[in-house]
Amino acid sequence: MITEYKINWAIPENIGYFISTNKTGNSKGKYKHANFSNQVGEDSKNVESNINELKTLHGLNDITFMNQTHSNTVLKVSREYTHLDCDAMFTEDKTISCAVLTADCIPILVTESSGRMIGCIHAGWRGLQLKIIENFFSKFKSISKSNFRVLLGPCISAQNYEVSDEIFCQFSSYSDRFRKNKSGNYYMDLRYIACDILNELGITNVTISKSCTYNDNFYSYRKDKTTGRFVSLIWFKK
Repeated sequence: MITEYKINWAIPENIGYFISTNKTGNSKGKYKHANFSNQVGEDSKNVESNINELKTLHGLNDITFMNQTHSNTVLKVSREYTHLDCDAMFTEDKTISCAVLTADCIPILVTESSGRMIGCIHAGWRGLQLKIIENFFSKFKSISKSNFRVLLGPCISAQNYEVSDEIFCQFSSYSDRFRKNKSGNYYMDLRYIACDILNELGITNVTISKSCTYNDNFYSYRKDKTTGRFVSLIWFKK
């Protein structure tokens, strides 16, 4: 069985969510144990086994994934797709579940107080710089920002995320979320930059995971390079 990462997120009862770890699953070798990406070199049969196990566990007919490219593309999902070319998606269709895959970037899950929509966002430094979060929430004109419920899932912590001066200069408004080190580079706090952006938009009901993908039971591209991707999934309960 795929092991769940437990985090308490106060959302409507009709919404389900799940974040995997890499403790158990069907993946092998460098990808063990629960890789959900077909784009990292693992045997697709193992990936499909993990996906099918997740669908069975939660009674889902299908899961919509994204072909993530660190873009700022946001799509509305109106019918079931296997993969969409975007880095954020949302839906009000009760038959659709949305998944984001990560291995250091922030997996962001979104719903609102009445449980009428769900969505997810893939946010690394490039996505944050391209305003993927702002683009996502600009799609909702009829929902008050105070009604959104947001979960920032496990990502790489600042102490393990060293970036160059070039990246630091692209985030001058968030310079307090960087710490310069002895080599002249910076440690970047992805999760709290994302939280700051949300707060600036008027979205304050934000639950933040403190887990670090580099140190804990998750995949980390920064640590291993050749590795899997864990899933953060949101759906409408039946």
